Amino acid sequence: MKKLVTVFAACAIAGMAMALDSNIVGYTTKDVAANQKVMSGAQFVEVGEAGLDLASIRLEGVPTGGSVFIDWWNGSTYTRATWVDEVDDIEDNVGWGEPGSWAAVSHTFEPGEGFWITVPNVPNAKVTQSGEVALSKAASFDYTLSANTKFMLINPLPTDISLSDIKLAGVPTGGSAFIDWWNGSAYTRATWVDEVDDIEDNIGWGAPGSWAAVSHTFKPAEGFWILIPGGGSVVTPQVIIANKVVAQ
Repeated sequence: MKKLVTVFAACAIAGMAMALDSNIVGYTTKDVAANQKVMSGAQFVEVGEAGLDLASIRLEGVPTGGSVFIDWWNGSTYTRATWVDEVDDIEDNVGWGEPGSWAAVSHTFEPGEGFWITVPNVPNAKVTQSGEVALSKAASFDYTLSANTKFMLINPLPTDISLSDIKLAGVPTGGSAFIDWWNGSAYTRATWVDEVDDIEDNIGWGAPGSWAAVSHTFKPAEGFWILIPGGGSVVTPQVIIANKVVAQ
């Protein structure tokens, strides 16, 4: 299997507007800092399938006694699984089990769907995911979302993107739609407004309250939340991420 140092993922949460043109089978391994939680997400799909199985996300260098967790957002709360060595009470059956019972847990992640990995105070922890990488010639990755909901997404590209590469459509620009990202200990927030830095018709991400320009660089697979308001001014909300690595 070919190891992919950088990866490319197709994005689809409630809907997807892009053409997938080519595929690569591979895997990525990412270091996880000790005694921390890391916000990441699905960068692959199973070969020939539409999503990534929880079983294709593996951990290295961590205990298997139930102290390491993965959490994903189900639309209203988190679902949790823990890394154990006796899934379904089968000896040396290492994988994801329910906290407490260690019964097998299954889940299929949509491409680009986010999750948390939480590890205890251990060195050299790693998370690996494998599958098929879908490449696209489309100009952007378009997530179709729902009003009055929050979504956990990731940077789907194998390269850094800036906050300005992430745009919203079909939502008001009065400061009621937000993006939140984890800085290691807390969230940083920006809001979608139409007068960044008090410049008329300057639509983009501003600081809540002041609408001063906000900047941030998202690493590959770095996660963030999009919070979409409700109401009649929300019409088919979308998150649009510029495709900075177009398939040839």
